[in-house]
Amino acid sequence: MRASRILPLLLSVVAMASPAPAQVESSTQFRMPPEHMACPVELRADRRGNVVTGEVNGKTIPTGAGLVLHFRAAPSTAPRKQVIAADITVYGYSAKAMGQLLPIQSRPTTDLKEDFHLAGSASAPLIEKSLWTAKINGIASIELTRVEFSDGSTWERTIPKECVVEPNPFMLVK
Repeated sequence: MRASRILPLLLSVVAMASPAPAQVESSTQFRMPPEHMACPVELRADRRGNVVTGEVNGKTIPTGAGLVLHFRAAPSTAPRKQVIAADITVYGYSAKAMGQLLPIQSRPTTDLKEDFHLAGSASAPLIEKSLWTAKINGIASIELTRVEFSDGSTWERTIPKECVVEPNPFMLVK
């Protein structure tokens, strides 16, 4: 057979063998954030590598996973309203949990949490803040529990997990 006759024949066979669009089931799932999450600020978290050690009084102290938090006033707040202090809770996994082999669909519950108080001032508000965990090797989520604004107003969570973000899954490697 000539090549010009084979191509239409192959295309018709493929068209007959493929299922109708109504029969195709997609295994892809998209998770959209809640539209009305009660966060008073826009909070974003970027991961940092966890191979850093600190030194205090000449003693090397290993640190856990790192984050850079980015704070931005939510559109509903006045432009002069800046974040000057925040309390956050970081949830994550210990080294033991990170070393376990798990099925792809499995997402274990976090086994550690650490609380942080981030402080700024009216002249130096919290816009970007780095932090390192002491025990957590894999960060799963960050919960904002309290915020203090430059105008003196505050926000506190009213229910658990009211304002939670997951860190960006990509990590900058230099």
